[in-house]
Amino acid sequence: MKAFILVAVSIWSVPAVGIAATAASQELAPLHVESFLTPSGGSATDILVSLRGEGVASLLTGDLLVSERPVLNQTVGRVRFTTGHLKVAKVDGARALATIQADGAAGSSRVLRHFNKVMAGDMVRAVAVAIKPALAITPEVTIDYNTLFADPNAGSVVLEMSPSGREALAAAVESMGSVRTSLVAVEGYTDPSGDSESNQVESYERAMTARRFLVESLGFDPDRVKAFGMGEQEPVDTSNLSGSVERNRRIVIKVIPESLNALGL
Repeated sequence: MKAFILVAVSIWSVPAVGIAATAASQELAPLHVESFLTPSGGSATDILVSLRGEGVASLLTGDLLVSERPVLNQTVGRVRFTTGHLKVAKVDGARALATIQADGAAGSSRVLRHFNKVMAGDMVRAVAVAIKPALAITPEVTIDYNTLFADPNAGSVVLEMSPSGREALAAAVESMGSVRTSLVAVEGYTDPSGDSESNQVESYERAMTARRFLVESLGFDPDRVKAFGMGEQEPVDTSNLSGSVERNRRIVIKVIPESLNALGL
């Protein structure tokens, strides 16, 4: 009776243990704490929390949950306070068993006092976990035309690689490791000057030259190496300063992630 009077004079109305369980379990569907179980031969630290409610059907082993208790505030109405963090250990039909990862919460102790822990009747919800898409880190190398080709200039009729260019390309792709078993894109780029159609053709022909070296000299699978003429697209230097033309005229070799390969690239 003393505990009930102490709670009653508080600004917050906190249900007493035993009284809250029935009322909360009716109110807190679709998922709530039903009871506590101790496995045979287990200790106090092995206690499992039994969960009931329609929400059990959507649970999976390993799911993280938060247990909460609604408390009536005379000013703002019902407020939920965290009483613990749970992890689903097993889903068995209409019931799920969970372990207590953490009991109580710092923000709830002021209001819930010594009731600041997981109790029968507490409502339970899944923890919202933000999952970011994985960023595919794939090998990529860029080599300018001056390094690769005997004649790197626009309008050249000689699109063959120089001996030093072949050495540079072989050294660059060696760092790709297992790239030979992946789909590889060889992209040719030009600077923006000149006719765009001619630039596209030149970039494709230079990409084909680099591709041919990868296949014929380095043993890359011809079915997994594709050449693309990108023309004057995606310039890396738009400053029009000295050296910008040379930086834009380049070959880019990259590994294509399987997710993009599945799209037919």
